[in-house]
Amino acid sequence: MSKDDNQLLVLKKIESDKEQQAITAMQSAQAYLQSNEAKLREVQSYKLDYLKRMQERGVTGIGGASYQHYQRFIVQLDQGISAQANVVDIAKQVVEQRKQEWFMQKNKVKAVDTLLTKKAQERQQRIDKFEQNQSDEFASQQYIRRKLAI
Repeated sequence: MSKDDNQLLVLKKIESDKEQQAITAMQSAQAYLQSNEAKLREVQSYKLDYLKRMQERGVTGIGGASYQHYQRFIVQLDQGISAQANVVDIAKQVVEQRKQEWFMQKNKVKAVDTLLTKKAQERQQRIDKFEQNQSDEFASQQYIRRKLAI
């Protein structure tokens, strides 16, 4: 194996390690996204439950102060939902960015693999050509010896 091949193997190891880091970062971003999507669903569900309770209390009669309290709390829930939706949107962008980084790193590893394969094929072709030349030389020598022996 040549010095170039050793350097390519080291480069492949480095790029493969970077690819693994990119995969880990992407998985972490996906877990963060899923966690925040769950939080968003939880707050939305809580708001629906709260609205149902408010409606049930409204049927039996609710005082003005209680109604205002319910309304303020619903506004706070809406603000929380909006803020959590923004977190989810940003998390989606981060996941997409991490996917792109992983994809680019995967392509780098593939490029180094392709180069290693090409070099191995070229080396094998040189070996095959050398062996063929040796075989041809041996056959020529045999032919000459037979002609001289006659």
